[in-house]
Amino acid sequence: MGPQVVRIEMKAAVAYSGGKDSTRAVYECIKAGDEVCCLLNVIPDTPESYLFHYPNARWTKLQAEALNLPLLSREVGGANEAEELNAFTELLAEAAAKYSVNCLYTGAVASQYQRRRFEEAASSVGLKCINPLWGMSGEQILKDLLRLGFKTIIVGVSAAGLGPEWLGRVIDEAAIEDLKKVNRRYGVNLSFEGGEAETFVLDAPIFTKSIEITSSEKRWDGYVGFFIIKEARLVEKRSVKEVG
Repeated sequence: MGPQVVRIEMKAAVAYSGGKDSTRAVYECIKAGDEVCCLLNVIPDTPESYLFHYPNARWTKLQAEALNLPLLSREVGGANEAEELNAFTELLAEAAAKYSVNCLYTGAVASQYQRRRFEEAASSVGLKCINPLWGMSGEQILKDLLRLGFKTIIVGVSAAGLGPEWLGRVIDEAAIEDLKKVNRRYGVNLSFEGGEAETFVLDAPIFTKSIEITSSEKRWDGYVGFFIIKEARLVEKRSVKEVG
């Protein structure tokens, strides 16, 4: 027998938006046996952000509480790529100093731009970048949400075929079939990597509590729309699934 390879556990920060892919990245980090030390969130004040989710970013604090993880965040103004990246790099440096993290997990799936920017930011502070969802098909990611027990809603749409009726809609089997029809007709990316839609996770197998939205509103300008969470709270779960 050859020498046994011992895997070194990583101490990770996770780029976290509150959406399906970044929450899945937390799940995959735990499943891999790495330690999630903190979540990193840049909060833009415009939907024109280059890298980060705009609607409901402030509610990531509830998700962090449900995950029992500290959240490091920065607010940025305007659609300025350099400012967003600087803010994120500062968060990475803070995570490295505060929690001794040595890697960054992200929810990047297909965007070379997003992946490259995250990898450059991580490298600049001496961290490894891990993208566990990279290359997965959008349909597979959506089906995995149901298989793993994620409750996810759509909170932003900005593509042909996605109207106001999608705002606040839970991603279930019927929604996935409808999204596949929209994909065939309009070419909408099922992983939403082109910004076609944004999501928010209300429950997951790694949450200790679920999020209940108690007040919300839809905003629609004829082409682009947002589901805005106005009030929300944590509620007890009936059962908590284990990662495995």
